[in-house]
Amino acid sequence: MRKEWPLILGLVILIGLQTTHLLDWLLLQSATVVLSGLGGLSLLILLLARRIASQADHLAERLGEPIGTLVLTGSVILIELALVTSTMLSGESNPTLARDSMFSVLMIVLTGVKGITLILASRFQTSGITEPFQPEDMATVNQSGASTYINLITTMSVLVLVLPNFSSDSSEANFSLPINWLLTVVAIGLYAAFLRFQTGSYRNLFLEASKQLELPETKASNGLHKASDHDSDSTIRSGILMATGLLILVLIAESMGNLIEVGITDLGLPSSLGGVLVGFLVVAPEALNAFQAANRGEVQRSLNTLYGSSLSTLCLTVPAVLLIGEVTNTNVILGLNPMESVLLILTLILVRPLSGRVSELDGLMLLSVGLVWISLQVVS
Repeated sequence: MRKEWPLILGLVILIGLQTTHLLDWLLLQSATVVLSGLGGLSLLILLLARRIASQADHLAERLGEPIGTLVLTGSVILIELALVTSTMLSGESNPTLARDSMFSVLMIVLTGVKGITLILASRFQTSGITEPFQPEDMATVNQSGASTYINLITTMSVLVLVLPNFSSDSSEANFSLPINWLLTVVAIGLYAAFLRFQTGSYRNLFLEASKQLELPETKASNGLHKASDHDSDSTIRSGILMATGLLILVLIAESMGNLIEVGITDLGLPSSLGGVLVGFLVVAPEALNAFQAANRGEVQRSLNTLYGSSLSTLCLTVPAVLLIGEVTNTNVILGLNPMESVLLILTLILVRPLSGRVSELDGLMLLSVGLVWISLQVVS
């Protein structure tokens, strides 16, 4: 249990936040103090995310792919929903918060995190090779599964973040209520169908490319071997610890809504930075999990985590935000501005796999786009 000290620390701080007036006191202080408090809580969330990623990695090994990464993806989406909901219901009305949060998650995951993941996986694959690299030396991606993910992410990105700008049935970058309900049904329906395929008949598309060569009998025997060799108590323990860590993280993140709004407002920073911060906090557990897998050369497992995060953000956050906006009579703007639309389209082009091989250069291109995006957020 000594390794679980971030959970214990998080629980202590959570109790303090809930039983004292510390947050109320922080909100009345100067911007420097507010940002210091926000930085401290963000650091705590990163520590919790590291332990959550470790437990998720443990679960993934026992449950197998792609179900293992789905456990983390399905749990982490709660963090984003908690952060966005908390910030929407507190402070000044920010109609673009949900849009900025979703766009930030996409850019952080598809440029920064994926870029680093490809670099780590490529270096693992070519470590010890002194001769000029051959195509078979490059990191391998299961192209069919990756293409399926990207097609769905592209579809939902355009429907949610680009198409509203061209809608004629609303005065702002949004749809009318009937179209929003249709968009909600489409988002949830597509995600449900995808999960059914990913965990059912199309499961092989989301395994490491090398594992596709195994015979069905071999895969079946491997599953029985794993089930008999691993202690079920260890799996249950990892699941409980991961769920506990996520619960503590979500409750602490909920308390950060006002701090994010006040900190950004007092410094006169662009409101979109709130979405960027939410995005960083949301993807932290999955980013760490993807880095761990990439360090072992498991490219497809990393991509399952990253693409799963992006897809769940688009398919689950949008319905929740539209529902909250309708119930609370809060204005919600979905459409990106022209510059962000161009960056999103460029990113979707770069992440689309042209072959089953990737190199460090692919990662560097994505990191370059991410760096430009972050710089534009700060100076705009």
